[in-house]
Amino acid sequence: MGQLDVEFQKATGKSIINYIYNEDRLKSDIFKEEYNRVNKRIIQLAFPIFIESALVMVDGLIHIIWVGQLVGGKAVAAVGACFPIILAMSAIANGAAKLTSTPMLQRFLSKKNRDDVVQKQINVSWSFAIFVVLLVTVGIYLAAQWILKMLGTPEGIIELAIGYLQIMAIGFTIMYFSFLITSLLRDVGYKFARMLFIVIATAGNLVLVPMWIIGIGPFPKLGLYGAVFASFIVSIIAIIVSVGYLLRHYKGLLIKPTKLRWDRDILVSLLPISIPVFIQQFLLALGYSCIIIFVNPFGIDATAAFYIISRIDSLVALPAIAVMIAMTILTKQLVQGEKLERIKSLFHWGLLINFPLTFLIALSCFLFPEWIIRIFITAPSIVTIGADYLKIISFGYLLFTLLYSCNGIINGAGKGGITLVFSLASLLIIRVPAAAILTQAGFKVTGVWFAVLTSFIALAICSWLYYLSGFWKKKLDVKEMKTQKVMPS
Repeated sequence: MGQLDVEFQKATGKSIINYIYNEDRLKSDIFKEEYNRVNKRIIQLAFPIFIESALVMVDGLIHIIWVGQLVGGKAVAAVGACFPIILAMSAIANGAAKLTSTPMLQRFLSKKNRDDVVQKQINVSWSFAIFVVLLVTVGIYLAAQWILKMLGTPEGIIELAIGYLQIMAIGFTIMYFSFLITSLLRDVGYKFARMLFIVIATAGNLVLVPMWIIGIGPFPKLGLYGAVFASFIVSIIAIIVSVGYLLRHYKGLLIKPTKLRWDRDILVSLLPISIPVFIQQFLLALGYSCIIIFVNPFGIDATAAFYIISRIDSLVALPAIAVMIAMTILTKQLVQGEKLERIKSLFHWGLLINFPLTFLIALSCFLFPEWIIRIFITAPSIVTIGADYLKIISFGYLLFTLLYSCNGIINGAGKGGITLVFSLASLLIIRVPAAAILTQAGFKVTGVWFAVLTSFIALAICSWLYYLSGFWKKKLDVKEMKTQKVMPS
């Protein structure tokens, strides 16, 4: 890669597109050889990550599509109104699950840790998990109406949304165990079992959700609530199958607590394990909450459209995020090998690999926005609102290429905290004020869409400038990073 750095330096000052597709460089033998090698390595790492993430995303999209096509816009809007709270619940469940699974895995992997100290950690982590599950279940169930009204949920769907959120609160225990099982499967590194869990959930939702929505055979007709109950049943089946697999192949991993106990010192020592997981997901909930407050006043159709397009945003970002994770792994390896001079070229390969697919997705969203929205729902008013968003934001999706390539390097260098700061700043300093100003200026819900685009631009620029500054290279603790696991499980 070192030889290519010279060539890349010659391209300084050119636009990103001209830089990526510089003809002389594309024709060079050095480029072709290096591209084949690095491209293969990135794709080898990114592809399984993408597939797993895509299956998780498809599982959620199936749920939305069935609700949108079989129940209608009000049901989609009700789910969308509850979505920020559900994201926050997921963040809590995932963090608590990580806290529980870590000492279990520690005792399973190390004979030295098969002692009372680790068992105490397991006891405390399970006690904390039970406390969290009870607190969230009761708290969300009782406060559902207050939370939804605080977010400005339209009156026409408030009762439906309250019922949906309360059912989700009752199922929080299932959500927690789903995260716990997937966390254990990820930690032991068995990809097939982890994928099996997701495939069972996806296939189950594909078949059972419509049966419970419209009432087929012995299944009652429950509408939107039927979709939730069906998802719970599918999750329980997936959990049972996965637990059976772990008991058979990893005896001693599913360690039970010997007694419930509360120890502040042990809990404080375990919390740092779960906090990063919690913060990362909680930021998504915060971001959605901050925007839906501005969307809800424009009515049920706007709420439904925003929920659908937010899921499309996540789907569009998947390839770039998978490449980012691969770049993070490779950057850590280069840092461990003290080959920092190669990181610059890795960044360029990330751009090169990401750009074509992202461009095609952006172009499709711009040219065929109505078709894409109609996959989820056919109500003309909702389709119009969603299509307007895609036309505005579509080429902003190209920024995912730059943003996630930069973040891959920054995270790999151990400076992931700065990317969280940038995300929070773009939300609170750019997106929220812009949405407030533009909606008050008469742009209505379209003003929110422009605010989202503006924050995308600001976030990408911040990450790019930080990458160019080279600050991420400073105070790299190579010795510490050499002790870290850098390959994906």
